[in-house]
Amino acid sequence: MTGPLHRHAGVARARGGGAWQAHLPYDATISPNLRRWVTGDAGSLTARLISASAQFRVARLAQRLAMPYADEWRALGLPAPAPVLTREVMLICDEVTAIYAHTIVIARHARRDWPFLRGLGERPLGGRLFVDPRVSRTPFEFARLRPDHPMRVAMRRVLPDLARAPMLPARRSVFHRGGGAMLVTEVFLPDLQSRPAPVRRP
Repeated sequence: MTGPLHRHAGVARARGGGAWQAHLPYDATISPNLRRWVTGDAGSLTARLISASAQFRVARLAQRLAMPYADEWRALGLPAPAPVLTREVMLICDEVTAIYAHTIVIARHARRDWPFLRGLGERPLGGRLFVDPRVSRTPFEFARLRPDHPMRVAMRRVLPDLARAPMLPARRSVFHRGGGAMLVTEVFLPDLQSRPAPVRRP
Protein backbone atom coordinates (compact mmCIF):
# COMPACT_ATOMS: atom_id res chain seq x y z
CA MET A 1 0.00 0.00 0.00
CA THR A 2 1.35 3.39 -0.92
CA GLY A 3 0.20 6.91 -0.21
CA PRO A 4 1.16 10.57 -0.01
CA LEU A 5 3.70 11.97 2.39
CA HIS A 6 2.41 11.24 5.88
CA ARG A 7 3.44 13.08 9.06
CA HIS A 8 3.53 11.05 12.25
CA ALA A 9 1.99 12.78 15.26
CA GLY A 10 3.47 13.09 18.72
CA VAL A 11 6.91 13.44 20.27
CA ALA A 12 8.21 10.08 21.39
CA ARG A 13 10.70 11.29 23.94
CA ALA A 14 8.24 13.63 25.60
CA ARG A 15 5.17 11.43 25.41
CA GLY A 16 4.41 7.75 25.66
CA GLY A 17 7.57 6.49 27.33
CA GLY A 18 10.04 5.06 24.88
CA ALA A 19 13.37 6.13 26.43
CA TRP A 20 15.60 3.76 24.49
CA GLN A 21 18.37 2.04 26.45
CA ALA A 22 20.81 -0.83 26.20
CA HIS A 23 18.81 -3.18 28.46
CA LEU A 24 15.10 -3.92 28.74
CA PRO A 25 13.94 -2.40 32.06
CA TYR A 26 12.19 -4.60 34.57
CA ASP A 27 8.41 -4.57 34.26
CA ALA A 28 6.11 -6.94 36.16
CA THR A 29 3.79 -7.07 33.13
CA ILE A 30 6.55 -8.67 31.02
CA SER A 31 6.56 -12.41 31.64
CA PRO A 32 9.88 -14.31 31.66
CA ASN A 33 8.82 -15.97 28.41
CA LEU A 34 8.12 -12.60 26.76
CA ARG A 35 11.45 -11.27 28.00
CA ARG A 36 13.16 -14.22 26.26
CA TRP A 37 11.40 -13.26 23.03
CA VAL A 38 12.57 -9.66 23.33
CA THR A 39 16.14 -10.16 24.51
CA GLY A 40 17.03 -13.78 23.82
CA ASP A 41 18.43 -13.86 20.29
CA ALA A 42 20.02 -11.37 17.90
CA GLY A 43 19.28 -13.57 14.88
CA SER A 44 16.20 -13.54 12.69
CA LEU A 45 13.02 -12.92 14.67
CA THR A 46 11.04 -14.19 11.68
CA ALA A 47 12.79 -17.54 11.88
CA ARG A 48 12.01 -17.79 15.60
CA LEU A 49 8.34 -16.99 15.01
CA ILE A 50 8.10 -19.56 12.24
CA SER A 51 9.58 -22.23 14.52
CA ALA A 52 7.07 -21.35 17.27
CA SER A 53 3.91 -21.48 15.14
CA ALA A 54 2.07 -23.83 12.82
CA GLN A 55 1.25 -21.00 10.41
CA PHE A 56 3.12 -17.74 9.89
CA ARG A 57 2.49 -14.81 7.58
CA VAL A 58 3.37 -11.15 7.09
CA ALA A 59 0.66 -8.52 6.57
CA ARG A 60 2.00 -5.31 5.03
CA LEU A 61 0.15 -2.26 6.33
CA ALA A 62 1.97 0.53 4.51
CA GLN A 63 5.09 1.38 2.54
CA ARG A 64 5.41 5.08 1.81
CA LEU A 65 7.31 8.29 2.44
CA ALA A 66 6.69 9.58 5.94
CA MET A 67 8.27 11.77 8.58
CA PRO A 68 10.17 9.73 11.18
CA TYR A 69 9.10 9.74 14.81
CA ALA A 70 10.91 12.15 17.11
CA ASP A 71 13.08 9.39 18.57
CA GLU A 72 14.00 7.88 15.19
CA TRP A 73 15.76 10.32 12.92
CA ARG A 74 18.92 10.67 15.01
CA ALA A 75 19.17 6.88 15.37
CA LEU A 76 19.14 6.64 11.58
CA GLY A 77 21.98 9.18 11.36
CA LEU A 78 19.97 12.07 9.94
CA PRO A 79 21.15 15.60 10.85
CA ALA A 80 17.53 16.81 11.03
CA PRO A 81 14.03 15.37 10.52
CA ALA A 82 13.37 14.56 6.86
CA PRO A 83 11.00 12.23 4.98
CA VAL A 84 12.06 8.59 5.04
CA LEU A 85 10.82 5.48 3.29
CA THR A 86 8.66 3.77 5.91
CA ARG A 87 7.43 0.17 5.98
CA GLU A 88 4.90 -1.09 8.54
CA VAL A 89 3.96 -4.77 8.87
CA MET A 90 2.38 -7.22 11.27
CA LEU A 91 3.99 -10.62 11.88
CA ILE A 92 1.16 -13.08 12.46
CA CYS A 93 1.43 -16.50 14.12
CA ASP A 94 -1.54 -18.86 13.83
CA GLU A 95 -3.73 -15.89 12.83
CA VAL A 96 -2.78 -13.91 15.95
CA THR A 97 -0.62 -10.79 15.56
CA ALA A 98 2.61 -11.29 17.49
CA ILE A 99 4.77 -8.37 16.29
CA TYR A 100 4.19 -4.91 14.91
CA ALA A 101 7.30 -3.90 12.94
CA HIS A 102 8.22 -0.40 11.79
CA THR A 103 11.16 0.08 9.39
CA ILE A 104 12.63 3.32 8.03
CA VAL A 105 15.43 4.04 5.57
CA ILE A 106 16.79 7.27 4.14
CA ALA A 107 14.79 7.66 0.95
CA ARG A 108 17.69 8.64 -1.31
CA HIS A 109 19.59 5.49 -0.26
CA ALA A 110 16.73 3.04 -0.61
CA ARG A 111 17.18 2.06 -4.26
CA ARG A 112 20.98 1.95 -4.06
CA ASP A 113 21.53 0.11 -0.78
CA TRP A 114 18.22 -1.70 -0.19
CA PRO A 115 17.11 -2.61 -3.74
CA PHE A 116 14.91 -5.49 -2.58
CA LEU A 117 12.75 -3.30 -0.33
CA ARG A 118 10.53 -1.89 -3.06
CA GLY A 119 9.34 -5.30 -4.24
CA LEU A 120 9.29 -7.04 -0.86
CA GLY A 121 5.50 -6.94 -0.51
CA GLU A 122 4.31 -9.36 2.18
CA ARG A 123 7.51 -11.33 2.34
CA PRO A 124 9.51 -11.03 5.59
CA LEU A 125 12.31 -8.49 5.70
CA GLY A 126 14.47 -10.84 7.77
CA GLY A 127 14.53 -13.30 4.89
CA ARG A 128 16.69 -10.83 2.97
CA LEU A 129 18.73 -9.18 5.72
CA PHE A 130 20.10 -12.30 7.36
CA VAL A 131 21.36 -13.96 4.18
CA ASP A 132 23.26 -10.93 2.86
CA PRO A 133 26.93 -10.89 3.97
CA ARG A 134 27.10 -7.14 3.29
CA VAL A 135 24.57 -6.42 6.04
CA SER A 136 25.75 -5.60 9.57
CA ARG A 137 23.65 -4.80 12.63
CA THR A 138 24.13 -2.60 15.69
CA PRO A 139 23.30 -3.84 19.21
CA PHE A 140 19.66 -3.65 20.28
CA GLU A 141 18.10 -0.77 22.14
CA PHE A 142 15.02 -1.49 24.26
CA ALA A 143 12.01 0.50 25.47
CA ARG A 144 8.55 0.08 26.99
CA LEU A 145 5.92 1.93 24.98
CA ARG A 146 2.90 3.40 26.78
CA PRO A 147 -0.49 3.63 25.04
CA ASP A 148 0.13 7.29 24.11
CA HIS A 149 3.44 6.64 22.38
CA PRO A 150 3.00 7.72 18.74
CA MET A 151 3.87 4.26 17.46
CA ARG A 152 1.18 2.79 19.71
CA VAL A 153 -1.24 5.40 18.40
CA ALA A 154 -0.45 4.35 14.82
CA MET A 155 -1.03 0.71 15.76
CA ARG A 156 -4.58 1.38 16.94
CA ARG A 157 -5.95 1.66 13.43
CA VAL A 158 -5.21 -2.04 12.86
CA LEU A 159 -5.03 -3.36 16.44
CA PRO A 160 -7.75 -1.44 18.33
CA ASP A 161 -7.94 -4.10 21.07
CA LEU A 162 -4.49 -3.02 22.25
CA ALA A 163 -5.53 0.58 22.89
CA ARG A 164 -5.76 0.02 26.66
CA ALA A 165 -2.91 -2.45 26.96
CA PRO A 166 -0.19 -1.44 29.41
CA MET A 167 3.41 -0.90 28.45
CA LEU A 168 4.46 -2.98 25.43
CA PRO A 169 8.13 -3.97 25.15
CA ALA A 170 9.93 -2.94 21.99
CA ARG A 171 13.41 -3.21 20.58
CA ARG A 172 15.22 -1.61 17.68
CA SER A 173 18.53 -1.80 15.87
CA VAL A 174 20.18 -0.27 12.84
CA PHE A 175 21.19 -2.38 9.86
CA HIS A 176 23.94 -1.12 7.55
CA ARG A 177 24.55 -2.09 3.94
CA GLY A 178 26.91 -0.12 1.73
CA GLY A 179 26.40 3.51 2.73
CA GLY A 180 22.78 3.00 3.74
CA ALA A 181 21.19 2.63 7.17
CA MET A 182 17.89 0.96 8.06
CA LEU A 183 16.23 1.34 11.47
CA VAL A 184 13.98 -1.60 12.40
CA THR A 185 11.69 -1.34 15.43
CA GLU A 186 9.75 -4.37 16.67
CA VAL A 187 6.90 -4.11 19.19
CA PHE A 188 6.16 -7.35 21.03
CA LEU A 189 2.46 -8.01 21.50
CA PRO A 190 0.58 -9.99 24.21
CA ASP A 191 0.49 -13.21 22.15
CA LEU A 192 4.16 -13.68 23.01
CA GLN A 193 3.53 -13.59 26.76
CA SER A 194 2.70 -17.30 26.56
CA ARG A 195 3.84 -18.54 23.13
CA PRO A 196 6.96 -20.55 24.03
CA ALA A 197 10.12 -18.77 23.01
CA PRO A 198 12.55 -20.98 21.06
CA VAL A 199 15.76 -21.93 22.83
CA ARG A 200 18.51 -19.41 22.20
CA ARG A 201 20.94 -20.44 19.52
CA PRO A 202 24.60 -20.91 20.54
